[in-house]
Amino acid sequence: MYYRAEQILSAYPNEFTGNMKGRGSILCTDRAGIYLLKEYRGSVSRLELLDEVLKSLKANEFLAEELVRTSEGAPCYTDIDGMTYFLRKTYQGRECDTKNAQELLYVTKHLARLHQLLGGWRPQAEASLLSAAEDYAGKHTRELKKVRNYVRAKKKKNAFESEFLKSYEHYMTQAEQVLRLSAQTEVPAGALRLCHGDFNQHNLIFTRDGLAVTGFDKLHYDLCVSDLTNFVRKILEKHNWNSGLGMDMIMAYNSVRQLESWELKQLYLRLLYPEKYWKIVNHYYNARKTWVSQRDIEKLQRIFEQETKREEFLSMLFYLVK
Repeated sequence: MYYRAEQILSAYPNEFTGNMKGRGSILCTDRAGIYLLKEYRGSVSRLELLDEVLKSLKANEFLAEELVRTSEGAPCYTDIDGMTYFLRKTYQGRECDTKNAQELLYVTKHLARLHQLLGGWRPQAEASLLSAAEDYAGKHTRELKKVRNYVRAKKKKNAFESEFLKSYEHYMTQAEQVLRLSAQTEVPAGALRLCHGDFNQHNLIFTRDGLAVTGFDKLHYDLCVSDLTNFVRKILEKHNWNSGLGMDMIMAYNSVRQLESWELKQLYLRLLYPEKYWKIVNHYYNARKTWVSQRDIEKLQRIFEQETKREEFLSMLFYLVK
């Protein structure tokens, strides 16, 4: 892709002064700012919807990236090999500081405002363009059982597999509890809303003009607490599941967009599900088995070491929910 960048960028009206390889994309610059060129595998209609959403956020003075159209007005560019790319204008600045508690509370409030602005979009009109929430708990639990059966069948187990089996029953108990409680918990009809889909520190840029949110590639329909869940989980994993910080983040969100009782229950259930455990195990299972990553073993050990703190936070959240 890097070597094709100049050819692709020539399809846009901008006068680019340079480009360089970035994280899964090409970083481009012109006199007006910086841009990201990225491969795209979705439909053109989905990009048109994304463009509408981003323009709506801009109209409400919410700093977010902007989709850039080609010289012919198309939202993306397809090269001679059939590969499609899209260009978005982004921001210069620094990422959110995950060690700064006050900054974390500020961006959590910003997430609540984003959800307020996206709340006017409804899935009935564009359901075919954006993916909706899936049964993540059921799907992930089946995958964990599949890996367990695979590992049990092996005569000789490596270090990762031994660690996996030690903690399997503990996390499977949590997974099955989530499945059971979810079946007993009602979600109101029409509760799905547009969600960012990847709200994390890498997509939160502090600029001279304020906080900008980027990385809307995974925009989809889900419960609003899905974004909050993912952000809280990522931050608390970095803070050894600090209960005070976790509750402050939830209260910060609630101070801008009040969470209903059923949303708090969904938040609890999603945080109760052993998502990080599943991610590590899933990464192992889909990788080459001839070589086991020491990093995966260390990650598995680390999350189990944090488990007591995680359970303390979940117990505190449970009393807020019930």
